[in-house]
Amino acid sequence: MKATLALFTAIAVKAISALPQTTTTPIPKSHCPPFSGNFTIDQYQLYPENLDFDTDNCLLYLGCLWNATVGVYDPYANKIIEILQFPGISHNPNFHIGGVAVDERNGLLSIVVDAGDAFNSFGANITGTNYILQWDPSAHALTYKINLTQTTQGKYGGYQDVQQDPDDNVYVVGTYPGSILKVSCDGKRVTPWYEALPDISTDTGLTGLASKDWMLLASDFGSGQLWKFDMQAAKGVPYIIPTTPPQNLSLPDAISLPNRYSGTVLLVAEDLAGVKVFRSKDGLWDAAEYLGLITYNNPNGSLLCTAVKQIGSAIYMNLIPFGDSAVPGTAGPASQFFYPDITAQVDALLT
Repeated sequence: MKATLALFTAIAVKAISALPQTTTTPIPKSHCPPFSGNFTIDQYQLYPENLDFDTDNCLLYLGCLWNATVGVYDPYANKIIEILQFPGISHNPNFHIGGVAVDERNGLLSIVVDAGDAFNSFGANITGTNYILQWDPSAHALTYKINLTQTTQGKYGGYQDVQQDPDDNVYVVGTYPGSILKVSCDGKRVTPWYEALPDISTDTGLTGLASKDWMLLASDFGSGQLWKFDMQAAKGVPYIIPTTPPQNLSLPDAISLPNRYSGTVLLVAEDLAGVKVFRSKDGLWDAAEYLGLITYNNPNGSLLCTAVKQIGSAIYMNLIPFGDSAVPGTAGPASQFFYPDITAQVDALLT
């Protein structure tokens, strides 16, 4: 297996280095005021699984797992200002919403809708329908709703995270088994961009995505490694990033490249552990340093660290309580969702 991975990596490096370089559209600089410190969102049945901060309108979008909605939170006013609901999807027990990502170049929000049974069955049942939605906050309307299962023909499922490239194409990552679908910027074409083979649905694969310019990074559950892709390629060819010291990911979930560190620091949320911190000093991610793990307070073991993101100028863990008793509706009874500021801990590992 080691020889196979080494050969696979060498081929990927050669393919990536041969690709032409493309001028990227610059991301507008954030004008949002500084924001830092722990905070708690008070909203009944929110249960956010993933999140992204819009550096243009200074709002936080939350993928609310069980209700399949999107919470819109103003961190400066400390309140939920809106819950986005989608007919046929929201409050339907067949669907979850997790991955959300703002395209900082055009301001549009990508939203991943997954068939919940894929995760409930750990990949044994991936027959449900998955969608990718694109929301225009200015028009307060969807620009598209695309059935991803029509492209995968039910062979791949567990879609849960999303990123965009500089041309505004959208990349959706699936876990059972690992796959990445590429959605054209106009929403008219969906391409299987990377697919794990053989396509055994219970082989847990990719879990999270992060991007900078044309570079796409991913966390892989199966290998326990970080992967790198070039989004200029017609098909996704993974390059396995060597880490020093060698490090295996354990229950990886969402990942992020915070703007605070200009693409040189990758944060990996691990469901039961916290946040692992990696660094590539040149930002190329041909290799990475593993700097350490930031843990969290979890006295009864019910909280999972499913994501980590920059909000304003600070870095936060997303902690979601799993295992809450069911109440009427599609979510549990919780109303308080705590966000610890881990900026100081991350910064300390970089010194």
